[in-house]
Amino acid sequence: LSKSSQLANQLAQQLRTADTPDGVRLFSLLTLGELGRKCPKVYENDSTLKPEELLVDAFNSSSEELKTAASYSLGMLAVGNLEKFLPFLLKQINSQPKRQYLLLHALKEVIGSESVDMKAMEFFRPRIEQIWPVLMDHAIWPVLMDHAVCAEEGTRNVVAECLGKLCLVHPESLLPLLKDCTVSKNPLMRASAVTAVKFLIVEQWTAADDLLHDAMPDFLQTVNDRDLNIRDILDVFLPSLYAETMVKKELVREVEMGPFKHTVDDGLDLRKAAFECMYTLLETCLERLEINEFMTHMESGLKDHHDIKLLTCLMLARLAALCPTQVLQRLDRLCEPLKVSFKRGLI
Repeated sequence: LSKSSQLANQLAQQLRTADTPDGVRLFSLLTLGELGRKCPKVYENDSTLKPEELLVDAFNSSSEELKTAASYSLGMLAVGNLEKFLPFLLKQINSQPKRQYLLLHALKEVIGSESVDMKAMEFFRPRIEQIWPVLMDHAIWPVLMDHAVCAEEGTRNVVAECLGKLCLVHPESLLPLLKDCTVSKNPLMRASAVTAVKFLIVEQWTAADDLLHDAMPDFLQTVNDRDLNIRDILDVFLPSLYAETMVKKELVREVEMGPFKHTVDDGLDLRKAAFECMYTLLETCLERLEINEFMTHMESGLKDHHDIKLLTCLMLARLAALCPTQVLQRLDRLCEPLKVSFKRGLI
């Protein structure tokens, strides 16, 4: 412990010295945070050493790398001693609006850290009621109203990640609150709530999974939202969706059943889901779609499994009513697979 205290004082001195090179300063910031996480008693016994103030002072640096390191280390400091440093962090978020982006990153480290042990979680859980209003009131309402006007989404995205990871800690009480945000009158609130959901979806099973399953229809309903802030990922999402409409040969296998061979397509259910998503987009977001590209991928459904053919025919009928000109331009290509299906009595 004495050696750790000596190291902490040396690091603090390097940060206080004006002519310390940026490389050394970066090392000092990160090491202060790691000391706080691994050996929190270092800062409990020395009242003169205030690492939280040193880290917050580093936010004034012109170097983005140093500011990011200070934010990360402040989070690690709080992970090591929630009782001492979490109230400080929340107070800073409340009182320092210009630094909220960095401070929220620090809070994100606290919420998402796998290093928080059960004893620390006992302290952390009761303070969720303090953290949630900080995220909702200060990050979503005044700050995001200011930043979103200039198309700055960084703060809102960090807030969404904090909200999502916070819901994993206490899903029973927080997930209903997040669901309520999807019907807020403020579109930025709705956008942040929807963005938070992706941070609830993790590889390992969690207690939130069953609750999220029940709440998912409310979140997915936002695909009908009129505000583009809520639907702004459609352009990024579409290529991935279209890719799932194609038959993947690596998912098709032959199974021997006695003297017979049966073809099994493990990708069929996923393709069905992709075409169902396309149908939903056609009904709700037609103005956001590039119709020719949409129809190119839709055509493959006319040569697919019977269930997908039926769904594609429904889309084709809808497109004929909504975009007759584009359908007429592709009539020759559309008729050929339809003719084959009619002859075989598949439709």
